[in-house]
Amino acid sequence: MKPLLTDGRLGASPAKALVDHVNAVELEDEVAAAEHFVRIDLAHALMLTQQQVFGPEQGRKLVGALLRLLEGDAARALAGDAAIGTIALQLEQYLEEQCGPQGLDIQRARSRIDQKATGVRMADRAALLQVMSELLHLGEVLLEAAAEHDAVIAPGYTHLQHAQPTTLGHYFNAQYWSVSRNLARMAQLFARLNECPLGGAAHSGTDWPIDRHTTAAYLGFARPVRNARDAGLSALDAGAELASVLGLTLSGVSRCASDLFYWSSSEVALVRLHASLCGTSSMMPQKRNPIVLERIRGLAGDAAGWGASQLGVLHFSTSTDADQGYVHNRLPGYCRETAGAVRLLAHAVSTLEIDVQRLRASAGRHWSTASALADDLVRSRGMSFRAAHETVARFISAHEAVGATDATIRPDLADGPLRDYSPERLREILDVQSFVDSRRSDGGTSPARRAELAAEAAGDLTSHKDTITSLADSVEQAGARLVRDAVSLLGRQPTRQPAAAGA
Repeated sequence: MKPLLTDGRLGASPAKALVDHVNAVELEDEVAAAEHFVRIDLAHALMLTQQQVFGPEQGRKLVGALLRLLEGDAARALAGDAAIGTIALQLEQYLEEQCGPQGLDIQRARSRIDQKATGVRMADRAALLQVMSELLHLGEVLLEAAAEHDAVIAPGYTHLQHAQPTTLGHYFNAQYWSVSRNLARMAQLFARLNECPLGGAAHSGTDWPIDRHTTAAYLGFARPVRNARDAGLSALDAGAELASVLGLTLSGVSRCASDLFYWSSSEVALVRLHASLCGTSSMMPQKRNPIVLERIRGLAGDAAGWGASQLGVLHFSTSTDADQGYVHNRLPGYCRETAGAVRLLAHAVSTLEIDVQRLRASAGRHWSTASALADDLVRSRGMSFRAAHETVARFISAHEAVGATDATIRPDLADGPLRDYSPERLREILDVQSFVDSRRSDGGTSPARRAELAAEAAGDLTSHKDTITSLADSVEQAGARLVRDAVSLLGRQPTRQPAAAGA
């Protein structure tokens, strides 16, 4: 076996327990992001050659070997013996095999601290873009559902009790704005995540004449992390922020999933999930279980702890990169889980079966429009709203006391000014459609306000599309430029144009 990095200082081989429970854990995450780490080495080697830290021949050898690795199966090639160490050392071994002793110079002017931090950021950035793409699709689906069901009368609930009627279009539009806020949070987070730690060199920088802006640009970052110490250490707080934003996102989609979960229950039966999104019982043949909604709700509960987990490894001023490096980088997995939940909700909404008549009937139950009657007492009788509120409340209680059904309106049970209302006038004021159409304040349920909300949401969605397209294109173009400049140094064409990592 070749000498290990630890031999010179420690004079002992790593214990099997250390290999199994430290090295292997870290290497597993890094190999999953192997292409990112190869690109980091390629950008570093290219920059060092341009800066004449490497001579032309050494630079060409290293760049050529890394291009071949990028054009092949990097993950397979670098999934070596964990006793050797993490992916930085696996790459060193590969380059030594390909280029001789000069291959070991790849670590010149950097540390594994800034190298690892850069790889983590690239993996997290690619995963975040995938979540943003799925959220964008969910936004489109919600606005399509809002347009399709714009005027469908539906019950509104507070405290799981009938509150006031609304429309499904207004409801789905409201769900869109939760998606929009989380897309905005992710775009802001992306800007903070999109700074490159490479070149921080442990924490003090280096006396080699490196160009950190060049490597940052080659890897699709907007700029280097400014302070060399921050590059490998404090800047790790981006992970905690990402986990927290994912938790907020899942909380938002779970609220919509929870509504559909309740509405689709056999007791309520206002909507029904498509059969392809349901499961059944191993014992009870009649069951039609909305398991995709349960998956979303369960994952949202789990995600509440993701941010706390990340914060837990940022605890002391003496913390190092090892606090995060020696545990799994769970953020790409969190992103995959979140993207999957978002996709499930989009599928559920786009295929949802709506019972229009049952929704409308439910919307008018339990005196859901009673506040309109209180408002009319204020306008027409000059009562204070609190006095009008109490008068209508007594009117409803009197109906309940005699067992009158929701559909029954009995003026003889009224007291005070309500005695002056005819049955026809009471029915007119309490009409569900009239109630919905009369909510004309900004953001309300009237047709004009719903049209305004739809137009505003459409414009907002377009803005988010432009932002996400720009971010993804920037990463992709940087990756293409890296490969193009590497190929130019060698004076050849690549055998395969690798897809830009993170695009």
